[in-house]
Amino acid sequence: MRKWVTKIEAIDPNDGMLKSWAGPYVDAPNKRLAQEWCNTNQGYLKVVGELVSEIPTKEDGITPDWDKRIDHDTISNN
Repeated sequence: MRKWVTKIEAIDPNDGMLKSWAGPYVDAPNKRLAQEWCNTNQGYLKVVGELVSEIPTKEDGITPDWDKRIDHDTISNN
């Protein structure tokens, strides 16, 4: 199943400014169905793109650890 990245736009209670935050990933076959799921279940979420891979860092927290990359595009196409 493909994974979709969402965002939340809300007023920050600390400074009163409109800001964006990362939302949860949504599993759906396409972007339209992912947004429909959001509208039905968590109406404040907006789908902004597809998650194709995640690259963790090494122990230093900065250096990419390419060997542990999770390739969601390959997973969803199998």
